[in-house]
Amino acid sequence: MHNSVILTQEDINAITHQKDSYVKKIYDELIRRFTIRQLVPGQVLNRRKLAEEFGVSVSPVLEALVQLEQDGFIETIPRVGAVVRPVRNEDAYAQLLIRDGIECNAARIYAGKCVSDNFDCLYEYAIAMDKMVEEGKLFSLEFTNADLCFHASLVNLCKMPILTREFIRSVRIGVFVNINRVDGVFNKSQSHVDLLEGLLTSDSQKAVSIVRDHLWSGKPEVIYKVFDIK
Repeated sequence: MHNSVILTQEDINAITHQKDSYVKKIYDELIRRFTIRQLVPGQVLNRRKLAEEFGVSVSPVLEALVQLEQDGFIETIPRVGAVVRPVRNEDAYAQLLIRDGIECNAARIYAGKCVSDNFDCLYEYAIAMDKMVEEGKLFSLEFTNADLCFHASLVNLCKMPILTREFIRSVRIGVFVNINRVDGVFNKSQSHVDLLEGLLTSDSQKAVSIVRDHLWSGKPEVIYKVFDIK
């Protein structure tokens, strides 16, 4: 880990992976392929071909696939094998609820002094993220990774490694669900600078409301319509 409060992509990967370097390498690469839609719902993952591609035995491939199944990216179908999971409206809503529970409760703990003590570093990063949005990079891999690092860094201010790990997993599967949706219409996302400035409050209930408003902005319109969210 580095000294900055902002988690890097390497930090994110280290938090969520097994120590086996081969398993980590395979998992990371498959996550990348999910994110850029190189792997899409319904696609079969051939473990032997993956082993040949990565130059490893089948064992680390199986371990990576098991973790991907536990994280919700794939499912095992009898006589077929590992298949990229189909995506439904209910999946997108469920992932938002999971993220809401983790991120809002974390805000109760870190809002106020923790944000104030690390404000300069967080603020600089928030400005860079909002600039990416202005440049039309909202749905790019660059922004997706930066957004995960920023929000995971906020949750990590709680100094609860398990909470940070589960948050990262929920965001990753949420990204996978959203990029594979048929309906691509998204609502406007709120500013990260506004979010950060709001989290200087010492009022835990206000902090929860601020995070929740930010979290539910920028999400697919179909989620609001199907589940009648105002």
